[in-house]
Amino acid sequence: MIVVDNTVLIDFWAGEEPFRSDAKRLFRMDSDWIAPGLWFYEFGNVMSKLARLNVISESRKKQAWSDALEMVRSFHEIDAYGVDRLAESKGLKFYDAAYVWLAQSQECVLHTRDKQILRECSDVAVAMPL
Repeated sequence: MIVVDNTVLIDFWAGEEPFRSDAKRLFRMDSDWIAPGLWFYEFGNVMSKLARLNVISESRKKQAWSDALEMVRSFHEIDAYGVDRLAESKGLKFYDAAYVWLAQSQECVLHTRDKQILRECSDVAVAMPL
């Protein structure tokens, strides 16, 4: 089981190479992906923007939604106060801290391309590409 943030999910569906290949390789290595419930909103926001900008087609967006909901097998609730404390202590945005908090609470690794998370939370964050 691994935590993936929105950078990995978007890379899987709409990322440029080599990021798309790396995200797909990660899924082949460990397909038990989890994320805090907010991933749904972040993913939707980015996918809608990419479709509006004609970076991806509507059919690709629809397929991504269908498959992403299967890929992220569980949406985890977060401890808002715990996430807030983590965000404050690490200087992260609240939603970024939610992924870190989940990885810590589940004692697993967070895969991301977010440079600030990687810099501030190297105890649980692993860089993409692999």
